[in-house]
Amino acid sequence: MKKVTIIGAGNVGAHIVSAGIARNLPVEFYLVDRNEEFEAAQVLDLKDALLFSPQSKVFAADFGDKNVLDSDVFIITAGASQKPGETRCELLGRNVKILQSICDALGEIKDSTVIVLVTNPVDILTQLVAEIFKLPAGQILGTGTLLDSARLRWRLAEKLEKNIEDVSGYILGEHGDSEFVAWSSVNSRDNFDENQQAELQEKTKKEAYKIIEGKGSTYFGIGAATAELLSHIIFDTNKILPVSVPLTGQYGISGISVGVPAKIGVGGVKEVVELELSVDEREKLAKSAKKLKELFEGCERRI
Repeated sequence: MKKVTIIGAGNVGAHIVSAGIARNLPVEFYLVDRNEEFEAAQVLDLKDALLFSPQSKVFAADFGDKNVLDSDVFIITAGASQKPGETRCELLGRNVKILQSICDALGEIKDSTVIVLVTNPVDILTQLVAEIFKLPAGQILGTGTLLDSARLRWRLAEKLEKNIEDVSGYILGEHGDSEFVAWSSVNSRDNFDENQQAELQEKTKKEAYKIIEGKGSTYFGIGAATAELLSHIIFDTNKILPVSVPLTGQYGISGISVGVPAKIGVGGVKEVVELELSVDEREKLAKSAKKLKELFEGCERRI
């Protein structure tokens, strides 16, 4: 049994555990939240699903729990949401304090621990956590454009009336407005003209806004995406997924985390996969990374 601690018991954290239980993952999930009453209620609700997934277990915990400190994977969903009129730098400043408090509360963790960032802005916070937690390369990653790529693939599958597993393709770059479809990675790209490609990209990019406008937040998709990522870490599958990784020269980018394909297994990211992108796609990736790096370096961070 692997031990996985989810920091943040809100909608996203709970849906990650729920998706993991639905997959019957051989995992002991430990849910940690500063609101202990809410955390306890979430755990009770999740335990009601365990009869149908006998390999999974779920517990309420706190930062002092020895099982938390012994976790193989930490998944961080806790973080501040942007307030009306608040700048991204101000939001980043508040999340620095939250992440630092998590680091302080955890204290010493295992050298082999993998940390997965889900909190937005995920690319910038992944880079930030890489600075806070001194772990070997590859053991800190964010969900990046995994969810965005899933949004693209269901749209492609519906348009083509195909099984979703029979279509491929990645969205790369920022998990946000500067992301883009790498059409060179889409196996069905010849079925769509330029206008259709542009429409698909725009709808995929704006999906989160529509969900948030309609019901306040997103959680089903990111819960399933994170559980998928977790399963490949646990089972050491070497599956290639688009995640946020601190780059050190790959694609000509360094000093920032950005969504790119990576081989996932025990230990997190085993290798960043460098696709043969078109010139235009490489320019878009570089532009997206530059935007993130300027924000990351331009905001005051006290770690």
